[in-house]
Amino acid sequence: MFKDLNLLPVYDSSEHSIVDDLLVPLLESSVSYIRGVGYFTSGWLRNASKGIVQLVENGGKVNFVVSPLLEKSDWQALKVGERAKTEETLKSILSQSIQNLSKSLEYNTRNALSWMVADGVLEFKFAIPKSGHTDGDYHDKVGVFFDKNNDIVAIHGSFNDTIKGSLNGEAFSVFKSWEPGQLPYVKIHQNRLQKLLSSGNQQFNVFSIPEANKNAFIKLRDNAKRPYNLVKHATCEVVDVKPSCPFELFDYQKLAIDKWEKANFVGILEMATGTGKTITSLSAAINRYEKNGSLLLVILVPFLHLLEQWELVCNKFGILPILCSSTHKNWNIKIKSKLQDFNLGTIDFLCIVSVHQTASKPKFSKSLSKITFQNSLLIADEVHYLGTSSLKHALLPTIKERIGLSATPERWYDEIGTSTLFKYFSSVCFKFPLEEAIGSFLTPYKYFPIIIHLSENEISQYEYFSKKISHLCPDDNSIDLNNEELKRLLIRRSLLLANAEGKIPKLLDILRTKYFSDDNLKDFKHALIYCAPGSHREVLQQVSNLNITCHEFVHQVNIRKRNEVLRSFDKGDIQVIVAIKCLDEGVDIPATRTAFFLSSTTNPKEFIQRRGRVLRKSKGKDFSEIYDFIIAPNIDSETVVSDAYKSILKREMPRFAEFSSAALNEYESRSQLYNILDKYEMLDLIDKKPWEIFHKLRKAHWNINEEQ
Repeated sequence: MFKDLNLLPVYDSSEHSIVDDLLVPLLESSVSYIRGVGYFTSGWLRNASKGIVQLVENGGKVNFVVSPLLEKSDWQALKVGERAKTEETLKSILSQSIQNLSKSLEYNTRNALSWMVADGVLEFKFAIPKSGHTDGDYHDKVGVFFDKNNDIVAIHGSFNDTIKGSLNGEAFSVFKSWEPGQLPYVKIHQNRLQKLLSSGNQQFNVFSIPEANKNAFIKLRDNAKRPYNLVKHATCEVVDVKPSCPFELFDYQKLAIDKWEKANFVGILEMATGTGKTITSLSAAINRYEKNGSLLLVILVPFLHLLEQWELVCNKFGILPILCSSTHKNWNIKIKSKLQDFNLGTIDFLCIVSVHQTASKPKFSKSLSKITFQNSLLIADEVHYLGTSSLKHALLPTIKERIGLSATPERWYDEIGTSTLFKYFSSVCFKFPLEEAIGSFLTPYKYFPIIIHLSENEISQYEYFSKKISHLCPDDNSIDLNNEELKRLLIRRSLLLANAEGKIPKLLDILRTKYFSDDNLKDFKHALIYCAPGSHREVLQQVSNLNITCHEFVHQVNIRKRNEVLRSFDKGDIQVIVAIKCLDEGVDIPATRTAFFLSSTTNPKEFIQRRGRVLRKSKGKDFSEIYDFIIAPNIDSETVVSDAYKSILKREMPRFAEFSSAALNEYESRSQLYNILDKYEMLDLIDKKPWEIFHKLRKAHWNINEEQ
């Protein structure tokens, strides 16, 4: 105990080692230590490691109050430890396995610092000048030690807790509570520190370490032996768990990885929506990490909500990604810092997740310019987007191992864009189509085509737009979308069909007759309605008038509100979600049972993704239902069907063929269109899926590429 130490009244560095002769013996005998100091570096912990180890074994705790001037790496270690208090894991940041505290403090000091902050053994607060004192910094050097006999030692002098401080000419005065006449001095220093800690100091406010990303990794909690015997201050168990796959993969996912590896680690996984492309690709990444011992992983996603969704899945793998988008500040600085660590070998796994738009900018490629790119992998989610002239720059040529993910990797009516993708990703190395996935991995579905007839006015408008379009097309009737007037007309014609006036009344009729009898009104939930731009407000209002709880899901709704809507939808509190395009890709809503497609383009990328939203497996969901609103002529009408209607049927039928071919009620659904097609001698279209008729209709002037 303190009384056994024969402490001197003054320790001068010219005659004594302040660390070895004073601080270490005091720490070894302490159960608590409060320290106020102007400057701190983790290197001081290494110098005082012998005393720190024993203090920890005593069940002790250290409270530091320091100025906010820290080395960047020390600040990072403090933040990691503070975050681990609530997140219960340090994952890749605590990348080295610690065998014992003394060894760790000597060779892996910052890692040990994070551990002790996480366990509450070390607590740091920062003294910030109050208003009126902003020209000064906290520069005190005082410490108070407590032992188990309630004896107290106070020290006051010039020594900073830094490596340089141990080399300077420094001194400490020592005051002991049991020595006659010294107790008042001990109490003065003790009260000064306690007053500072409680923000009662007139010159400084005191703040704790900012908590970052709370609760993000609770599910990753794991147990491992701590590098010291924690007696009574443990708040969580922080361990070094390297990135790994937490899932048992299905056989087709294992096969996908095997095919990709045999393709020399380059290729596209063309897998049906809902079959686990994300987990498959991350598992492939983990394989490469375990094989090579290190990995730089770059993941590209098209939308902000997918960025956050990928982050959550990465966390389950023990991966802490750097997120890059316009809403995530200083991502380039974070990348630069982590790349330095990666290149030096101090960390062996680095993951960067970026939205396509950000990744296509020079700022992103410049941020990655100093990496060696050995043991690196690029994963491109919804890879079909990256074929555009602006986004293709996100495809970093220096990363040689590549995985593209998409249910529809070829770009609709964009051979140049498709060629760009396949030049980078080589080829589709694995396919898992919907037909193989339904039943075992996806929910079966019933398909109900709902026939909508255009009004005479709408037919006239369609013919008007078509005539204008034909005049603007080149002689070979191909569509030049660099022509802005042509693009405008194509969009207007497309919106005319999408907003056909008969669609909303028909939707309401279906809801009233099929779902809203007294018996099943309360049971109706988990339904999506896809509508055209400009019509979702009316759809919301009309559906709400049926006493249905519904909510919009459009780009104006912020991310936090979207997540709240999805949670309420999953619980059934919101019965219906009305969307335009924001649910097309990446949003996980397995509970969805019913979908109404009031609007669809001819692009299979869109409607295949939308179908996938409904087919994810969920408890109690035996099958899903899809209602597809299709524009077609009235065969009972005596009016002669114009060429416009035939053009529209060519536009609508590929989607019908795609949806009906995999439906439980395939032949029943086909009967809805059979007579119409037969009457107008167009039965050859009933089985023609989008890509089958792609080349045949490529030069027709109906809008096959209105929404790329």
